[in-house]
Amino acid sequence: MVRIFRYWLAALAAAAAAAGTLGVPASAAPARTMEAQGSPAVLPPLQKWVAGDGHFTLKNSSRIVVDRDRSTALLADARTFAADVAELGGAKLPVVRGDAPHPGDIFVTTGSAGAVDGAGEGFRLDVTKNAVTLHGAGPVGTFYAEQAVEQILKTASDHASVPVGTSENAPARRERGLMIDTARKYWSMASIKQLIRQQAWMRLNTLHWHFTDAEFFRLDLPGYPGLAAAESYTPADLREIQDYATRYHVTVLPELDIPGHATAMARYRPALRWACPSMNTMISPGRIDPGFTVDITQPDNVAWLDGLVKEIVKQFDSPVIHLGGDETPQTALQQQCPELGEFAAARGYQKTEDVFLAYENHLNDLLAGLGKRMQIWGWWPQAGGSGSVTVDKAIRIQAWLGDEQTFIDQGYDVVVSDEHSRLYVVPSYAPGSGNGTYIPDGNALYSSYAPPRSDRVLGMELAQWGDRAYTMPDAYMLYYLRRPLQLLASTAWGSPRMANHLDYEAYADSIGTAPGVPEAADPDARPVTGTPVGPAGVEAAFDGDPTTAYAATTAGASVGLDLGADGADGTGGAGGAVQPVAARILPRSNSTADLASLVGSKVQGCTDSPDSGCHTLATVEWTPTRDWLTLPIDGSGRYRWLRFVGAPSAKPVTAEVQFLGTPGPVRLAVEAPATLRPGHDNTVTAVITNPTGRVLPAVEVRLGSHQLLANTALSGMPSARTLAVPAGKSRTVRFRVHPAADVDPGSYRLTATAVPRGDQGLIRATAVSEVPLRSLHQAFDNIAVTDDGNPQPGNIDGALSSYSAGGLAAAGVTAGGQLRSGGFSFALPGRLDGTEDNAIAHGQTVPLSGTTSRVGLLVTGTYAPAGGLTGDVTLTYTDGTSSTSRITVPDWGAATPPAGTVVAADGGRVNGQGRPQSPRVARLYTVGVDADADKQLASVSLPAGPRYLQAKAPMIHVFAIATEEEGS
Repeated sequence: MVRIFRYWLAALAAAAAAAGTLGVPASAAPARTMEAQGSPAVLPPLQKWVAGDGHFTLKNSSRIVVDRDRSTALLADARTFAADVAELGGAKLPVVRGDAPHPGDIFVTTGSAGAVDGAGEGFRLDVTKNAVTLHGAGPVGTFYAEQAVEQILKTASDHASVPVGTSENAPARRERGLMIDTARKYWSMASIKQLIRQQAWMRLNTLHWHFTDAEFFRLDLPGYPGLAAAESYTPADLREIQDYATRYHVTVLPELDIPGHATAMARYRPALRWACPSMNTMISPGRIDPGFTVDITQPDNVAWLDGLVKEIVKQFDSPVIHLGGDETPQTALQQQCPELGEFAAARGYQKTEDVFLAYENHLNDLLAGLGKRMQIWGWWPQAGGSGSVTVDKAIRIQAWLGDEQTFIDQGYDVVVSDEHSRLYVVPSYAPGSGNGTYIPDGNALYSSYAPPRSDRVLGMELAQWGDRAYTMPDAYMLYYLRRPLQLLASTAWGSPRMANHLDYEAYADSIGTAPGVPEAADPDARPVTGTPVGPAGVEAAFDGDPTTAYAATTAGASVGLDLGADGADGTGGAGGAVQPVAARILPRSNSTADLASLVGSKVQGCTDSPDSGCHTLATVEWTPTRDWLTLPIDGSGRYRWLRFVGAPSAKPVTAEVQFLGTPGPVRLAVEAPATLRPGHDNTVTAVITNPTGRVLPAVEVRLGSHQLLANTALSGMPSARTLAVPAGKSRTVRFRVHPAADVDPGSYRLTATAVPRGDQGLIRATAVSEVPLRSLHQAFDNIAVTDDGNPQPGNIDGALSSYSAGGLAAAGVTAGGQLRSGGFSFALPGRLDGTEDNAIAHGQTVPLSGTTSRVGLLVTGTYAPAGGLTGDVTLTYTDGTSSTSRITVPDWGAATPPAGTVVAADGGRVNGQGRPQSPRVARLYTVGVDADADKQLASVSLPAGPRYLQAKAPMIHVFAIATEEEGS
């Protein structure tokens, strides 16, 4: 039921004026919608909008009416549309079949006269005061029209109004895609689904799923036991993702990368490797790899790969299958391989590269016989060029080296993924370091970049690669995809441009994410205003002009705002203390070093003065890009002073700083326990405060959750509650959250949402709770040991090094076994072959039970000084007491460890990515800490240190924990 309280709107406006709530300078933020610029807010923006007078408004009797003649194709999407509108705070609209809309209805149809085509994806909106009609050129176009209306309703203050007008839209590019590299970095199913939903929200239609690479093979396929990595996708997973993607009209296009990037397959089946040394390299001389490229001169290898391709075809609905084809060794290396030269000569080929081109044609014939079309990366011009073999023109080419015109001129259909700072996203594996050249230039991608205009250009695809980021969280990859995807959507649809990409990003923030996808920040939030506080020049950070900047002269300097005393007149923007929900930072410098220097910077709220009574509300964890950086703020505190504090060792340069608060007088706060107990009831409290002069008769309060790093949700979440909130009063809702006993550990953001069902938008508040670790294994976040047949995944030290599994085995360290050292018996990790096998110590707390006089840790150090790395280990007991001991951990390659050091094992060999195995010291150590034998142990806290792998930074690695007498 929809109720529009116009008298309440007036009351809210009056209350806002009286309280002096949020003021927004025109130069600091875009309009709430694009209506001021001629069209309603839609992401990407509508191409054409002819405005009328007034608004259509949903009523109590409103319905979604599906064209009876076309209902079979549209009914499922219409039901999704209705559920989304309710999720976004609107009414729960019934879905019915019909021939025409009644007043107040939304009518959906397809193939209607007047709808632009766009290969069936075009759509037309017709909005009158009486009805909204959505015309799709095909069912996908109708779905996109529904997404546009969802966004308009989401940004409307009442979630029920659409401005009168008409709009016609068609995509500029047929394929608008994203590739995700789950071969190197495994993604949770939840993250992939959220990404698909967000793609559909922005009318992007292809998810290119890269499953296999040198490091890992992520498909757990029937008939290939042991080929898949520990974390992989089963046929049931593939079906689940494809069914979900189909619901949102996204095509899942799979990739098996062959014959290059095949080390993980060659480890499983050594016969795939070449006998000649020159072909056991990566691309060019100097990069050693035992099996990077498959020997396709052997019929058994070709047949084995054919079987793999056939099995993958069985698993996917996509009409296109991607089979890699890139980065095989270049001509000089090919010519050093006798068997390759002999094979080419026997078949009358002019060049050795023709062997690889003929293999692509073989794969194309194989796929064509299975009813599929083939796509590969454009590579052969770089590898040596064709001679007597021409790659079949039916094969689609993904051009990634800026050479798309070359392939177009040769008559190939092309998907453009230009790597040159436009369509490649390759964040550094070490958060806090410079990202280099493979982060898109947002301004160029938005303002000027465009592939050639040719019927041969099928579309544009952003490519996200996980090079060396094997153990980084999903959130890290999504962090770097958020802005490029927004910009790609606008470019690929040919949407009208704003003044610059920064305005567009702020506009996108005001629309926010799709239903069910966590918001980066409350999209209703607006910048607060106040008096700038800080060193000389601080005003430049708050002037709304990104061409001016505040440049700190001292490390750790801060810029901030004084919001004024509570009750101050609001005309100047100073309305007193606020509950901030986010901060938005715009870096000024284009230097990757300057951007990296912002890591460790903090957002703080202060209650006593600009620099006292300050609490850290958010921290910059990862290197920003040259875009708006949004930092969500959790909690219910209110602060008069807000500030952005530079990292202790850096002098930040910022173009703009904004602190965001929720508009309107109605407030929401959520409180949650610091730690959630799995398998038990946990109480989360939401308090809604109504300072207006009108009762809020039916406020729906919901509670959601997501894990901050892996995007998984808590099970056992409660249902929504509806309550009345009297004028001038607060009401409390207590939710019982009961996570499953085996819930993933980590930090969870609990988001309470209040839907007043009136003229104020959704109200949100968040808090963060921790689900504790249940074992050391759950803390593993680094790969220290690799199989000699595939050293690619290892990176214990930030320099691509790892222990040799064979060397450790010779020293008594075997997967799943016991290692006795220093009076302890350590239970070793279950796998020591290129999967996560140790935890980088950063203060984690691990459960520990029993009684003992000593606790042992199996450890090593990387980039440790001559005297070793020191850190504190804390034992906590069931009676609440604790004891802390200092440990010293030598470097894994220390020639002479400090006196008294217990060497647990020396593998004697070190593997390296792209380089030969090296004989050298490679040690594990045992350290012990004293315990009170009269008390029951509860947990052990590891030493402090970097949270993530850092490039050549000192780190302590923990492989196992034990008591004196038995493994743990």
